[in-house]
Amino acid sequence: MKRKPKKLLWAVAILLLFYVLAGWKMLVARRIEMLEIPEGSEIVYPTKIWISDVYWIHIKGEKVIKCDMDYKAAKEYIEEHNSERALKNIDVYPYGGMSDIAIYEAEFDEMFWQQPDQDNYITISYLRKVFE
Repeated sequence: MKRKPKKLLWAVAILLLFYVLAGWKMLVARRIEMLEIPEGSEIVYPTKIWISDVYWIHIKGEKVIKCDMDYKAAKEYIEEHNSERALKNIDVYPYGGMSDIAIYEAEFDEMFWQQPDQDNYITISYLRKVFE
């Protein structure tokens, strides 16, 4: 009987270690990937997630898509077709916009600047301060 509590304790410790090392990334990735985006959208840069201490400790996740709509129409579509809960900590903005904490930086993306339809590149961003 004494072995079962030890096994349970080990299982909890392993699950906790998994969450600390990678689980939080999967939860953020799922939040971004589960969003309803405009039909026919193509993923330009897949979801990347990291934790950073630039300015403050925060979790940052981004995904860049290209769709047939311009930024404003795509943002409206995403906001209309997703719940308030799904959009918590999520921002949608044009990929060409500059940010000092961006994961994907258009400023250094030569391929992007050669595209005639730059208005169709959209960044879906997750940002949450760790200690709020």
